[in-house]
Amino acid sequence: MTINFARLLADGWAVFRREAELVLALAGALVFLPALVVQLLCDPMPPLPAQPGDEAVMAQWMEAVSAWGQGNALWYLLADVVGMVGLAAIAMLLVAPGQLTVGASLSVALRWIGRFILVNLLVAIPVGLGLWLFVLPGLYLQARLVASVPVVAAEPGQSAARALRKSWHLTRGVGWPVLGAVVALFLAQWLAVSPLFSMDSWLRQPGHDNPFLISLVTILLTAAGTFYNVGLLLLGIVVYRRFARRGT
Repeated sequence: MTINFARLLADGWAVFRREAELVLALAGALVFLPALVVQLLCDPMPPLPAQPGDEAVMAQWMEAVSAWGQGNALWYLLADVVGMVGLAAIAMLLVAPGQLTVGASLSVALRWIGRFILVNLLVAIPVGLGLWLFVLPGLYLQARLVASVPVVAAEPGQSAARALRKSWHLTRGVGWPVLGAVVALFLAQWLAVSPLFSMDSWLRQPGHDNPFLISLVTILLTAAGTFYNVGLLLLGIVVYRRFARRGT
């Protein structure tokens, strides 16, 4: 069967439908809720100035970001760690169905959390740089490294660096179909959050602030981010299952 991005997305959707109750429970409790609590209770990060070329304005913005980080960064980091535990547990339950209970998967995820965090950082840094430079290079790196977390979940002996190398190997020759699936997920998220970001900015301006609507928009933004992260994880699981089995 020819592998294309639509087939990969269909396989990911099939996995989600089959395990929807499990995925939604873990993602809701450990990915969505911590991120939502942080977004609602912590101050938002100061927005980038409208005149980024003005040195004085940028200096003031950097000071504001530094002050924001001192008061809020730890809570955002904690939410990310809890979210990583949830995603890791989902990966372990889905790469080897029936071998672990939910409780056991959470226990193993906590025991290996350092490795999962390192894998996430090693993927996020180059992907983030690629997205910042020209978007497509970041998405391509995301596609080639998408199976890194499932590799760690399925193969306890793999280090973080080896997991990245194995993901790169698994996607060799199928990088473009995987990239197409990643781009589809990215565009779906962008189409969802773009108007929400604009609405959030408008609602936070003096005279427009409405706590209920701000909370509603924050919930929708957090949900979109959660679905995107879960979607990437499911895609990585599909890639791992399909190509590890055939020895690609």
